[in-house]
This record gives sequence, C-alpha cells and structure tokens, in this order.
Amino acid sequence: MLERSELLAAPVPGPVGGVLGDVLHRAAREAPDDLLLSTPATGETWTAAELLAEARAVAGGLLRDLEPGSRIATCLGNGPEPVLLQLGVALAGMTLVPVNPRSRPAELEHALRLSGAVRLYAAVDVAGNPVADLATAALDRLPALREVRRCDGDRRDAIDLTEPADLPVVDPESLAQVQFTSGTTGRAKGVRITHSGMVTTGRAFADRLGATAGRVWVNPMPLFHTAGNVLGVVGALSARAEHVVLPFAPAPVLRAMADRRATLLSAAPTLLDLLAAHPDLPATDLSALQVLFTGGMTVTPTFVDRVESLFGARLSITFGMTETCGAVLQTAPTDPDPVRRETVGAPLAGTDVRIAGPDGEAVPPGTAGELWVRGARITRGYLDDPAATAEAIDPDGWLHTGDLAEMDADGACRVVGRIKDMIKTGGENVSPVEVEELLVQHPAVDRAAVVGVPDERWGELVVAFVVPAAGREPDPAELTGFCREGLSPFKVPRLWRVVDDLPMTASAKVQRAELRRIAAEDPAPR
Repeated sequence: MLERSELLAAPVPGPVGGVLGDVLHRAAREAPDDLLLSTPATGETWTAAELLAEARAVAGGLLRDLEPGSRIATCLGNGPEPVLLQLGVALAGMTLVPVNPRSRPAELEHALRLSGAVRLYAAVDVAGNPVADLATAALDRLPALREVRRCDGDRRDAIDLTEPADLPVVDPESLAQVQFTSGTTGRAKGVRITHSGMVTTGRAFADRLGATAGRVWVNPMPLFHTAGNVLGVVGALSARAEHVVLPFAPAPVLRAMADRRATLLSAAPTLLDLLAAHPDLPATDLSALQVLFTGGMTVTPTFVDRVESLFGARLSITFGMTETCGAVLQTAPTDPDPVRRETVGAPLAGTDVRIAGPDGEAVPPGTAGELWVRGARITRGYLDDPAATAEAIDPDGWLHTGDLAEMDADGACRVVGRIKDMIKTGGENVSPVEVEELLVQHPAVDRAAVVGVPDERWGELVVAFVVPAAGREPDPAELTGFCREGLSPFKVPRLWRVVDDLPMTASAKVQRAELRRIAAEDPAPR
C-alpha cells in the first residue's frame, strides 16, 4: 500500500490508446493480477485479466444478437453491472446510453426515444422507482427499442456471456456514449461522447488527481454520469487503481473506505457533507486516505478547509460538464493553498481554454469573461439537434460554456458566475423551463418561474415562484407532491413563493435575476 509521502513519487503510466478497449487490454497485458474492480455490496472482485475476460464475454453476448454501432441503454444503480456493460459495449463497438435510474416515465421515454436504443438493461427497483416496469410499459411507444432486460439478482439472467470469435476495430472518433444533460430550453439533450474524449479525459484526470497503480479508489458517484463512468471507471482503469464501486449511503461508504484502506474518494460536495455529519466518521480508520475528489458546484475556501480537516486528506476540485466528459479544469492535491482553496485549477492536458470577452477575443488575466474550451474531450455535438450544437460550439471548435470565469497569470481559473440560467443542485443540472412547464399544468397555477438560490450544502436550491390561477390558492405541499410525480427528485423545488405577478422585461421575458435576488434575500418561505 502506498503511503501519503509517496503521493508525488509514484510513476505515472505512459500514454494510452484512443479507445476504451485499448485501456482495458493494456492493463490486462501489463498487470494481469492487479485488482482493478471490487463491489462491496456483492463481495466480488476482478483482477485486470478477469475484468478483460468478462468484458469480452459481455461483448460476445451483445455481438451474437446485435451489430456494431447499436445503441445499448442502461438504467441501473451502482454495482458491477453498469461497469461490465460499459466495458463490454465499448469492446463490441456499440454505443452506451446510460440513463438516470430515478427518471420519471416521461424522462425515461424521452431518453430512450432520442437515443434510438435497441436494448435496455434496467433495474427492477432503484430507490422505489420501478425502472424496468416503466420501460416495459413504454415499449409500444418506442419503435427502436426491441427489449428490456430486467436486472434483478444474478446478472447472468440478463447479461449474456459469450466468448467472441472476433472483436471489431473501433475508431477513436466513433460514438462511445450518449449522455443526457438538461438545457436551459427544456428537455434533456443527448450529448455525443467519443472514445477519444473519454480516454483523454480519464487519463488526464487521474494524472492530476495523483491516481496510479496501487491506490484504492472508492467511487459512489452515479455511474450514469460522466463523473462516475468517465472520471471514475476510465480514470481508475487508466491508472490501474482498484476501483471500488458502490451506491452512495454514508455508512457503507465509510465502511468500504476503512475495509479497503481507500487512498482516493470521489464524492460531490453534498455527499461529503453527509459523510462529515455521520456518527460513524470519528471511529472510521481513514489513515490511508490521501485525496478527496469533488466537483459539480461552487466550492468555497471554508468548505475546502473544513473537509480537509475532517478527513485528513487533500481536496482536488474539478470543473466540467457532460459536454467535456466531466472535467476540463482541476486542482491538484499538491497545488499551493491559494490555488486549491480559491480556484478550480488549471486546464487538463489536451484542453485549450479561453476566457472570452464580448468580441470573442481573450481577455487579460484577472478579467472576467465567458469560459470557452476546445480539445479532444469536447462533445461532437448534441444528438439530432444541429441548432443546439451550432449554438454551443462555434466553427473553430470552441465550446461556449455560458460560465463566467477569470484566469490568473499561472493558468488557474476561478468561476465567478453563470451566463445561463441553469440551476446546479447537489451536482445535478436542473432546467428551469422543464420545471415550469410541469408546474403550469397544475390547475392551481397560472404562471411559474424557477430559479436557483445559493446554498452552502447543495450549491443551489430550486426555488419556484408561482402565480395562482383565478380563484385558486396553490398549496406548496400539494405542488411538491405534483412535481414528484413528474420529475426526478433533484428537480423538485425546495422553496416556494406564491406571488401576484412575475417581474418582466420590456420584451416580456421573466427577470430571473430579480427573482434570484428576492429569493436570496429571504429564502425562508416554503
């Protein structure tokens, strides 16, 4: 086991290939007996050779029935299945479509319809959400979807394992995944992610994190997100670290960290808060822990100091989005205190960054502008949405993030705000328009506007301003229940304001900035 003092001394592996299969084959060739995957919930472990063998068998099962290029959806909680399917789908030259297992029916149908997935591997139940039943009920409305494989109990009941006669040659620029992200204009968009984007990001992220062979990486981040299946799965595999995969719940995560002598932990700020508040933390042996990775929301210097003090490890903060495979800027655990506490770090290898002024030219250091990024990890665009693609990515390949940022003379960036109206709560993106469109369907609501209000724990809380329908008095408790029927839990407003009218601009647009100001001044009403 590597000690804290060896954090800088451990050698960094050399370059990897351009597709996910190359990373897996390289690990199995160079260190076949290294432990690369463990799942505490099932008690299973895989060496590099065993992981390659099972991933090949998954690919063989897929290729027995389907052609390379087919799109395979998963709707699963954290466990061995999403990892094995991710690797098997990649080896088969197919495209993975990971979907949030807490999706409500309309969200699930949208993802499956837009992606054109031909097969879905779905959990029977995730946190009370009967995912497999929801998908099965929608089969008649999804012409591309041929079948739903129910994952319950022995995964071999759902996942065919067959040694392939041959594996296809996969182009690094081919489509590896379609992941979904909410936009400011309504329903989630399908983000096109390439093999080269995933491999480039996973390697660069692991390098910046200090992850190398011999480390133990506990990852309770959702495996349907880039944070879980690019930064986690691909990052750990690139570094040949043991990847400990489990659902997030404070007690099991703390137990896994102690039992596996974790050196690395991936956790959103909200998860870190829950771990910090858990009564088992003081008695948990975290003496092997070196680095905590977090991201997904603004992190304050006070938060950095508190987390590092509680866990006795350095914090590495990343800034990214689904469109950048989850990371584009990142602090290193070895960065000076001002960089680690006050910035989101420097660009990862293979990334061009520009802080652009209104004319599109780079602004001087210390000046705020829009964050633009370019490079291999950037999405090739949104699935079947050329207008949204053209709006986000200019002809020179720059992705316009909509975030306001500053860069210092040494390349470290500080995010100072957002141009877009997206709400980020607990590391999840919430489209105000999506919530508003649902709210106005309630008979007690005439109009609605949704904004985010800053919150130390969640990053932002979703706040809904509603104008009553004539003769009605909206009940926040009733509206909360209504939203829970149509939205994923993180999208449901936490705070409610019943108002006579909404502030509007001269061009009849809601003044969201004014609503954010009102909500921030007095966030108490529910």
